[in-house]
Amino acid sequence: MHLWRTAVKHEFTPEDDAFFRQCLSELISQPAIERLKQVPQHKGGTTYAHCVNVAGTAYRLAKRWDWEIDIRALVYGAMLHDYYLYDTETMPYSDYRHSLIHPKLALENAEKLFSLDFRERNIILSHMWPIPGAPLPRSREAWLICIADKLCAHQEIRRNKALRHR
Repeated sequence: MHLWRTAVKHEFTPEDDAFFRQCLSELISQPAIERLKQVPQHKGGTTYAHCVNVAGTAYRLAKRWDWEIDIRALVYGAMLHDYYLYDTETMPYSDYRHSLIHPKLALENAEKLFSLDFRERNIILSHMWPIPGAPLPRSREAWLICIADKLCAHQEIRRNKALRHR
């Protein structure tokens, strides 16, 4: 099936919503994911909050567009796409360099703890597309995370900036 084909639509059910919440709940209860609460991101938030926000936004986009997706892959990709585990404010390199290397670091860290399939690995590696050098998203789940990541980052940066200027 072509990635963008819309002839086959997926009607989301309450069971899909429950499965999304179950996958998210199981993953966020793990100590490895709890660590993300200690990693600052977007000048005032945490990587944990960002990843949860990306998961929810990507799932809502899939529902809005009636895309049939692998919910587990979407949740794992969302929660692990920024699993690089360092403070971007104190890193020894530029924001641009961070944007190039953090997907690879996130994947390396995630694979030490989780068994990931091709789809989940591609979600993590491609979420920074269209930055030069970032691989192309290869699944609906990867496109959803790529789009949701940008929407959420923009929203979080604006919100955090407004909170700092109160």
